[in-house]
Amino acid sequence: MAAAGDRRRGVAHTLQVLIAFVCLLSPASGLRIPHGDLPDMHRHFRRDQVWYPPGVEVVIVDLGNTNSCISGFVPGKTAVDMFQFCIPSWVTFTDDGVALVGEAAKDHAGAGTDATTVFGIKRLLGLGRHRMYEEDIVQEAIERAPYKMGTRHSDTPIVQLVKGTGINGAVKELGFTDVASMVVAQLKNKAEEYLGRPVEYAVITVPQHFGGASRQAAEYAARFAGLEVVDAVSEPIAIAVAYGLRTRLREGGNALVVHVGGGTADVSVVTLMVGSLGVLAYWDEPFLGGDDFDQRIVEHFVELVKVKHGKDVREDRIALAKLRTACERAKKALSSQDRVQVTVESLFDGIDFSEPLSRSKFEELNDETFGRVVALIRRVMLQAEEKRIIMRLIQEKRGVKLDARRKRTDGKISEIILVGGSTMIPKLQRLVKDYFDGMEPNMRLKQDEAVALGALVHAYSSV
Repeated sequence: MAAAGDRRRGVAHTLQVLIAFVCLLSPASGLRIPHGDLPDMHRHFRRDQVWYPPGVEVVIVDLGNTNSCISGFVPGKTAVDMFQFCIPSWVTFTDDGVALVGEAAKDHAGAGTDATTVFGIKRLLGLGRHRMYEEDIVQEAIERAPYKMGTRHSDTPIVQLVKGTGINGAVKELGFTDVASMVVAQLKNKAEEYLGRPVEYAVITVPQHFGGASRQAAEYAARFAGLEVVDAVSEPIAIAVAYGLRTRLREGGNALVVHVGGGTADVSVVTLMVGSLGVLAYWDEPFLGGDDFDQRIVEHFVELVKVKHGKDVREDRIALAKLRTACERAKKALSSQDRVQVTVESLFDGIDFSEPLSRSKFEELNDETFGRVVALIRRVMLQAEEKRIIMRLIQEKRGVKLDARRKRTDGKISEIILVGGSTMIPKLQRLVKDYFDGMEPNMRLKQDEAVALGALVHAYSSV
């Protein structure tokens, strides 16, 4: 449900525009605004900073809706000087009360067992139903989630566990910060096993739009897992660093970062200013990503099963979970193949399911989803142009002269970076390339690991 995010960011964007124009018009209107309160494009723009105590060894924790990663340097080793581990951001609570995390949780859910599997947790961190701009996001999450959700007295969303999690089937409640901490703890354990020593300090990555409550919830998740959070870095900045934009961009140059993961999408215009990377424009969609592509395939085959067998598998939670897992595998395979066979053994009542799916059919089914990605890019490009106009007016007001070449090149995108598992889809790559008149996107890093890698380089190069 994009409306909530639109309203939240729309209000912030409108305030930015109003403040800028008030500053421009203040001499004529008689308003007295101290020079120090004017929006300084360098002072307010800087995001390229990470701080933590000198001499402290830190790891990077990148908590995602679909996958989460931990990375760090290995002191004293010559052949391998860094490590990185990634796991699915899934937690499964079995009937006997055991919590499975990562691959074990996803495999258990894919087998179609009757257990509660929680995923898509990042987008809900720190949200509250009492906040008008967040209610729509929480409500859509409740409608979409295959697990039971509710709210606590503070109106924060929770997972409600029934089977095997309480005495005599009593309901047990877990906050999303608690669930996220289980994922972080699993990552921490992997890092400690590899290093052979405890890991204590972490820098976390956060989306550009994370406010105080969401960022604090992410920090609490790391703290509950036994990590002291010493700093946070914006995901678009981490991606820009991973791709070397500090040296690749000219002063004032712009790069477009398109980040489409399993559950969420965001697009940023990253700019280099006075040697520092900053986010000039940004927009996110809380429900746009691989899950949406999977859902279109699932809906297609649900209707096919209904026609062929007279069975509505939407009424069978286990059958639906099996079908969804098979559809996700098919989507990934179609990134490198023109046709796949979607197969599920014993989908229901002992009946095996096997149907072909072509790449062209997949693209047809997801035409509307692809359109949403393009609309997100268009919105960010318009926002960036608005901000550039405002910045230029402010500079002119202050008597700053821009040379003719800078005016001609200002606002142009010199590099496109695609990040996130869903950007592996060939049609999405083509659409981005076509939007920018044939410019080839940069995808040289592994899609799910670029954020953690960039944050690691960024953290250690900023001290």
